[in-house]
Amino acid sequence: MNKRTKRIVASASVAALSVGLMACSNDEASEGSASSDGELSGKVTMWTASLAGEPFDSYFADIEKEFEEMHPDVDVVIEDVPQNEMEQKVLTSLTGSDVPDVVNLNPHYMSNIAAQGGLLELDGLLSDEAKTAYVDGPYNSGMFEEKLYALPWYLTTTVSWYNGDHFEQAGIKEVPTSTESIYEASKMLTEKTGKPAFYPVINDGNAIMEKMVSIAGEPLVEDGKATFADNENIIEYFETMQKMYKEGLIPQEAAEGSIKTGQELYMAGNTSLLEGGVTFLGPVESGAPDIYNVSKAGQPLEASDAPVNVAVMNFAVPAKTKNKEAAVAFAEFVTNADNQLEFAKTAGTVLPSTKASLEDEYFTNPGDSPKALGMMEASKSLERAEVLVPPTENSAELRESTKNMFVQNMQGKMSGKEAVEALAKAWDDAFEKSGESVTF
Repeated sequence: MNKRTKRIVASASVAALSVGLMACSNDEASEGSASSDGELSGKVTMWTASLAGEPFDSYFADIEKEFEEMHPDVDVVIEDVPQNEMEQKVLTSLTGSDVPDVVNLNPHYMSNIAAQGGLLELDGLLSDEAKTAYVDGPYNSGMFEEKLYALPWYLTTTVSWYNGDHFEQAGIKEVPTSTESIYEASKMLTEKTGKPAFYPVINDGNAIMEKMVSIAGEPLVEDGKATFADNENIIEYFETMQKMYKEGLIPQEAAEGSIKTGQELYMAGNTSLLEGGVTFLGPVESGAPDIYNVSKAGQPLEASDAPVNVAVMNFAVPAKTKNKEAAVAFAEFVTNADNQLEFAKTAGTVLPSTKASLEDEYFTNPGDSPKALGMMEASKSLERAEVLVPPTENSAELRESTKNMFVQNMQGKMSGKEAVEALAKAWDDAFEKSGESVTF
């Protein structure tokens, strides 16, 4: 086919959604999907999220070419949309006739659009191979109300990062795996370095929420009611963080709590241990090569059987697609093991969601650079990874109250038990206001 360049950056302006979204019938969705002999045909438009430019342009050009060679009657068009505009742009498109066929969403966007009838149910449409290809946790992130609406694509998860020189000076041979051992290791590190040892990442509160789910040992919320007010593990964590902050084992800057601040302290050698994704080391490698060279990676700082969070990007098919079979086939193709492995290599700092990809030597024997070892530890943690905090309407309120209570507790303005009880009350108020009945 003679085609113009199809890697298009979508318009930054998104029209206001002015009419209600109506789910289309399956008959409408399947119009023009395949020719009479069963071969795929027609146009398939896919929207990616914030992946414009190299090296991704070349990667997607190869994806287009290979799929079109497999299906000569299909014309693939790939457009890139800024991620913060994606949800509104998809919803807006569904009120008209110019609808994409495959869209790159996170679980929050996916569930919001699915709740409004905007996505095609994939149950019964997938090939047998696809049904068993993906890691369980990421695959389940595509579920909404027990129905599948999205296939998982690339992932990021948490690992621990530490200064190997500092650990060696302190005689520490393994990363901590409990709240108590975080305190003990940090005390040993600070005694040797004279500097705060541990930086608890807070961000907007999400990191603390995920930590709470990971260490709680039971659901934090059941049917929209907070159940953690007297959870001993969470209270211990809050109390220990306050104690460490008071004793100087945690830097004062931790009250701000962003990963960026933690990164800066780590690069300056002013903290020894924290948790973050594989992307954490990028600025360290370029800005503090001496620190990068002594950096080591380990599993997240909790018990080996505790769940860890995974951030997922997935692909869904809008309900109003006019090329259902080709759209689903293309979503499967982009997320198959070979293409996910190649994308992970292209991006350099993400994980695939397919089991076969993770068995490749790129992950099992990546070399001994700090970044490579971080990727290996991240791939190991996928065995127990899941989306720990599901998307909710009141998520902003939950995050804000969690950050506020954790920081006040850390600064000694209330006891750990008081902070956890107050946080449970704030969550109850938020769920009562939103009317959501969720369990996690």
